[in-house]
Amino acid sequence: MDFKKISHKQTQPVKDHNFAQDLYEPRVGFSLKREIFFVTLASILGGVIMHLPSILLDSGDNFSQYRIALLVNASLVNSNLPEVGFALHMAVATSIGIVTGVFLHKVIKFNISQIRKGVAYGLFAGFIVFVVFAIPVSQLLLGPSRAEVLAGLDPNMVLDESMVQTEQNIVSGILYSIFIHVIWGFTVGIVSSLLTQKLGTNYRCRRCDIEFSRLNTYEDHITYVHENPSPAMKKIVILGGGFAGVYVLKKIQKYFENSVDTSIRIISQDNFFLHTPMLPELATGRVEARHIATPIRAFCKRARFHHAKVDSIDFENKTVTTHDPDKLSPGENMHNFEYDYLVLAMGGANNFFGNQSVQKHCLTIKSLEDALYIRDHIITLLEKADQIEDSTAKSNLATFVVVGGGFSGVEIVGEINDFVKYSVEKYYRNINPKNIRIILVSSSDVILPEIGDLGGFAKESLVKEGVNIISNTKLVDVTDEMAILNNGMSIPTKTVIWAAGVTGNPVITNSNIQNRDKGGRIKVDPHLRSLDYPEVFALGDCASITDTKTGKPYPPTAQHAIRQAYTAANNLIASVIAPASQSGENTATTTTRLKSFDYVAKGSMAEIGNRNGVALLFGFQVKGFLAWLIWKQYYLSALPLAEKRIRVAIDWFVDLFVSSDVTKVTSKK
Repeated sequence: MDFKKISHKQTQPVKDHNFAQDLYEPRVGFSLKREIFFVTLASILGGVIMHLPSILLDSGDNFSQYRIALLVNASLVNSNLPEVGFALHMAVATSIGIVTGVFLHKVIKFNISQIRKGVAYGLFAGFIVFVVFAIPVSQLLLGPSRAEVLAGLDPNMVLDESMVQTEQNIVSGILYSIFIHVIWGFTVGIVSSLLTQKLGTNYRCRRCDIEFSRLNTYEDHITYVHENPSPAMKKIVILGGGFAGVYVLKKIQKYFENSVDTSIRIISQDNFFLHTPMLPELATGRVEARHIATPIRAFCKRARFHHAKVDSIDFENKTVTTHDPDKLSPGENMHNFEYDYLVLAMGGANNFFGNQSVQKHCLTIKSLEDALYIRDHIITLLEKADQIEDSTAKSNLATFVVVGGGFSGVEIVGEINDFVKYSVEKYYRNINPKNIRIILVSSSDVILPEIGDLGGFAKESLVKEGVNIISNTKLVDVTDEMAILNNGMSIPTKTVIWAAGVTGNPVITNSNIQNRDKGGRIKVDPHLRSLDYPEVFALGDCASITDTKTGKPYPPTAQHAIRQAYTAANNLIASVIAPASQSGENTATTTTRLKSFDYVAKGSMAEIGNRNGVALLFGFQVKGFLAWLIWKQYYLSALPLAEKRIRVAIDWFVDLFVSSDVTKVTSKK
């Protein structure tokens, strides 16, 4: 490049531009095509509503006033069908509504993010439709020839006074036309405005990275947050992006959507929400990783997301300290977040019961990385076993041990059993199927104790499929080559998967909070508030919530976490909008405004492999293929986004005909 040819004007810095002001300009998420689609839907609904009174009052006579009006419209396109007249009216009204909306947007930047503006737009569009279409077509152009039109439809028809255009009929027709077009305008305005607010235009603050559905709310946000910060600002911080954290987020940000004096932040060391019930299927390739993981930012409308790992919580000073999760040193990129209300939903940690060898040598099935690593690990061992001749070594490589007789352990052992045996049959023909050993170790004499007698069916089904279940036994030691049980048995294996318990989150167990159970989980009151700090809500795996009916803690399942999230969100909202210290209420009165968590589980389900399952639903026992199908449908519907549900459904449909292959995806652990 010849630098001498670059003019002074090209290299001169831009002057007189206020870059700071750019931060106050909203990032507008606007799609004209989407707005046109909203208006079209609203117009169709408005057309049905505007014609509904006439349809209901229609006498059924082939030449009633209503049908005559439709026939007159239909005659414009040389038709004698009233349905054509109805469709023509709808098409013209919709077209005029779209053109009017585009014109207003292009000329004066008119938006319908507010209901009142939407109604104004709808009434204006209705007026245009009335003037441009209703009057010229129905009254002026075809008025003199209306009788001829009707006569052409039925030459033998005798025209009475109501069928011809008298002065009285013209006036009544105009008044009725005004009425129905007002109804159409109201409907179009309100419906299209609501759709715009929920799914359409949004205004995102460049500084806070949060969005508002209404322009006036965004302007208030700039005024009271950035220009003149309000001392009444309430800061809500959510720790954790699992079921509990995400469902609290969705609930409270919807309520505080138009509140500019409430700040919401969610902090998670993963930038995605993981649908954990499908981890066993991910570990064997039945579903793809991205299909069961949803970016947390997809949920953040009124909230700001921070991708960070929590180091510590200072409950006395109401401060959360975090660092960058991608940094090896926890001292780098430290951040402090102040809060007025804190939601602890970080989940728990694997409970190894203090056994260091188990913790060091066992694989786990709790995260996305865990599941991907298990799959690669299994494929690696099968590849090695296929290439060696020693029968004992083959058997050791093809031996897979799962520890834990609960839902996680049973589901992963069922998946591994199917995957390994299918893969050996199709791809690894040098491995004798008799050398494959799939073992489930349970500390109890039953598996799946949460579902009663169905645990026996699950045990029989797994044994029938070739799984060796060792009951009333615990794993006491693990090496690189061996799993040692407390009954004296030693199992030569290179794979031990630990699915035998959950304990409190290390951040909680290392904090100064006093009321915790033996597992390190926070004890809470019936409103899910910490017994030590009422501004702290705890739920999910990091909370110990007592079931008043049984006296035992609620199980750490996704079903309970979601229900706890609804209760915690409602109580959090009640605390924010009317704190006792500001409303003049005493503590007892404030507590009555809060809801207690009291939930009876609808049931429990487990997938046990080979399109088989067990389910206890509302006290009824379901087993076999039907239970497997119910499991699939329930957890498919529980996925947070329609896009993810479609992708997983496609994965499952393909799996019905083409089982997963043995492609190894490199993963590190």
